Amino acid sequence: MKKAFYFLIIIFLASCSKKDGGKLVCNMTYNLTNEKKASLQTKAYSTSDRYTQFGDYIGSVTPNKFLIKFLSLKLCNTWENQNNNLDIIDNNKLDWTSTDRIADFSENSTVSIAIDGNIPADIEMIYLVSIPMFYYQEFELPEQYSGFTINVFGSNDLACLHFGSSSNIDYPAADSGIGGIKEGRIIKGSNNPLMAPIFDENWINVTLNGSPKPFPEWPRTTVFGNTDSTFIYSSTGTSIDDPLGTGGDIIRSSKFNSITIQAIPEGETKTITGIMTFNTEELIQIYAGKDNIPYTFDDVFVYAPKFWERISVILDSY
Repeated sequence: MKKAFYFLIIIFLASCSKKDGGKLVCNMTYNLTNEKKASLQTKAYSTSDRYTQFGDYIGSVTPNKFLIKFLSLKLCNTWENQNNNLDIIDNNKLDWTSTDRIADFSENSTVSIAIDGNIPADIEMIYLVSIPMFYYQEFELPEQYSGFTINVFGSNDLACLHFGSSSNIDYPAADSGIGGIKEGRIIKGSNNPLMAPIFDENWINVTLNGSPKPFPEWPRTTVFGNTDSTFIYSSTGTSIDDPLGTGGDIIRSSKFNSITIQAIPEGETKTITGIMTFNTEELIQIYAGKDNIPYTFDDVFVYAPKFWERISVILDSY
């Protein structure tokens, strides 16, 4: 009887171990330059692209610090069946304040993340779905703006910046996003005010019941891969261009190589290495605003046209 009991225990433990299988780790490096990037670009972005609705172009600024905090980062092998999707950053399991969520491009940082999920057979991942919480940057204003102060939507501010008073880069209230501060000519803050002119036609109307107006809903989801071009797609549900069915406006990008993840034998650990590049050269453009006079309070600071074309991802299998 005892032999039969121990035999059953051994079978149970063996089955549990087999179910766990091997382990997969992703080492993701974030940087501002990448020699391989050119091979992924079907259409290169241009630093000479300009808007026409914000007055005369004044100049451009390159952030000296740039990072993204991710809500989710997921590999997908199809849009029709999500059983084999793998989370690099799993919003449901990763602690909200974990540094694994932070991509510091200005520091060429590398984050090592253990990926949950068994790999029973080779799987080709044709998508990488990125959902950021926010972008954060620090940049220096041209010296002509030395006399300005930046408060909260004040009439004597640089109204275009729309920065609040918070310097905390943890994710804040969902309706307003991270704030920003000015230290001398140094601006520290989120992407919200720099995207508002692009995605909200009424962005200049900055009050709502006497309070700051919430920033517009910018396309938070970027779907890399399984396309030969880069564009914004308006989704109404799960499709080839929206494999997770997030809906709304999403960024589609061709700048990702599909990757085949091989089956991992039980007890072994395999590694994926990745490079995500965001070229921030002259990322922030400055325009003369409604009065079309440079260096006045209504000047417009905004991300360059098609800024999403500056992002690329390369993954290499083990």
